[in-house]
Amino acid sequence: MSIEMRPEQVATAGDDLRTLADEAKQKLASLFHLSDVAAQANPGWLAAASLSNCRTVWEQRMRETVDSTATLGEALTVSAGDAANADAEGADRLTTVLDTFGT
Repeated sequence: MSIEMRPEQVATAGDDLRTLADEAKQKLASLFHLSDVAAQANPGWLAAASLSNCRTVWEQRMRETVDSTATLGEALTVSAGDAANADAEGADRLTTVLDTFGT
């Protein structure tokens, strides 16, 4: 069984994840706007306070998820770079050994 990794494509996937996370983070600000409008339009009601609290918790959890996705994307890109560097180093060492033996 052979495992083949294409570091460039893995790095691209990591970059894509970070880009998507950045885009999602920008949309989060407006995602709960209507919840704010509804809560502010009904001051004094328990439902308004609950809606406001719910909105805060959901926004926080979504931000955490988006941040985790960005972090994973970064780790994927770094891992791909590390794998590419290890492959290049292995190839250089093999070339040095073959040159030493005169092949």
